[in-house]
Amino acid sequence: MIVLDRLLIGGIRFVLDKVVAAVDRELNDDTQLRERLLEAQMRAELGEIDEEELAAIEREVMARLRAIQEARGDAAMTMDPRTMRVTGVEASVVHDDDDER
Repeated sequence: MIVLDRLLIGGIRFVLDKVVAAVDRELNDDTQLRERLLEAQMRAELGEIDEEELAAIEREVMARLRAIQEARGDAAMTMDPRTMRVTGVEASVVHDDDDER
């Protein structure tokens, strides 16, 4: 009976450890937060949400990203505007031939 109890408890503990690890990975995954931020920016460009809603989403996502980075101990990945640098710019030009006529 004691052996069965130990096996049962050991099995439950193993499963719960796996669940905790999966939840931790999900909560600390910044990929989904970055995708949410990109989606909000695209929705704002399409006019689906206004600038105020976009700003609220950005504040929420950036706060969560900072919390994840602090929990990881990513000192190099801080989002302090004083330490950020622009490393490149992407631009596109659209030319409409009908305007010249």
